[in-house]
Formats: sequence, structure tokens, C-alpha cells
Amino acid sequence: MTPLTAFRPEQTQPETLRFARQCLSPEPEGLTGIFQPDVNLAVWQRTLSAPLTDYAHFLLHNLPLPLQQMLPVSAIAADTGKQLPDGPGKAAFIADLVQIAEMFACLMDCPQLGLRLRVLDQPMCPRFHTDHLVCRLVCTYTGPATEWHAGPVTAAEPARQLQSGDVALLKGSGWEDSACYAISHRSPASPESRLLLTLDPVF
Repeated sequence: MTPLTAFRPEQTQPETLRFARQCLSPEPEGLTGIFQPDVNLAVWQRTLSAPLTDYAHFLLHNLPLPLQQMLPVSAIAADTGKQLPDGPGKAAFIADLVQIAEMFACLMDCPQLGLRLRVLDQPMCPRFHTDHLVCRLVCTYTGPATEWHAGPVTAAEPARQLQSGDVALLKGSGWEDSACYAISHRSPASPESRLLLTLDPVF
């Protein structure tokens, strides 16, 4: 299994943010909104099918180790097929993961992706922060999802939260020619277990 040494560290959220928009859509095409200079978050809001939900719940108790590696999109189906445990809905889950990865790789125009699939029992990043990379895809298949803040975290505006199943593109500070700061986000403060997928472009 290849270590993710190509990933960059995260940085602290700046104290102030320039105006930024978020693009939330029930259609997958809404993810292209991330290319707007003033958009720092694009979300495909969706409801997962029963087989996907069933297998995601199954993985909460049957994923012995996180999947964490760099690989081309063409290898994801075979690689995850070998590593994920057998259970009802596995084929549907892998097909969904491949679809998401293909979409993200196409949007980012990158030959490889850094893939992480893991079960989390506590907040991984409990404080609001931004990512020091171009863009990151996150999808919580089951359990409480990522929280995000549209403006400065010191403002009175409360944090908002993605829903399980949502596919979100989070613009990082490495995005060139952006008219806004990277999106501020954090892990949900919940003891409930969740299954989290993250994808990073590898150029």
C-alpha cells in the first residue's frame, strides 16, 4: 500500500475572508461550480440508495484498516474490490466510489488520486481550518458529515453541515487565481461513527 507522501499539510484559517459563494445542487453538474473564482465550496446533494447505505453501515464494523493510497482511477475498482470485505451492496459501493473518482479526476485533470476511506469514531480535525492544497473531495457515506463556515469563523453566522451522501469539493489555499479564501471546515463534534471518503488530486 503506497503512503500518501504527496499530500500537503493543512494550514490555519485566515482571520478574515473575502466574499465567497457556495454552490449547492441536487445535480452532479453542480460540482463544476468550483471553477467559479468566487466559489469555495461545491456540493452535489444526493440521497444514497439502500444498497449503498447498507454496505456503508456494514463497513462501520467490518473495515479493519483504513484504505489509504495513491493510484490511477483505472485501478480503483480492482484495488478496492480486493481490499474491501465482502457484504451485501459491495458492488454498488465500489461502482459509486469509481464514479465519484472518475468525475473528480476529470474535473481536476489529474492522472492519479490520493484515496482515503476510513471509519472515524472521533473528530479528526475538530477545529475550523483550511486545506493547503488545490481541492479536496469529501463524502461521508454514513454518520455525521463535515461542517463548514461560509464566512469568517469569528462572525455570528453559525456553521453549516453537509449531509451523509453529499459529494463536496472544498477549495484549498493552493487554488491559483481564486477570488476568495479557501473554505473553512472541520470534523463534526459527535461521538457517532462515520465512514468518510476523501480524494485529493495528484498531479
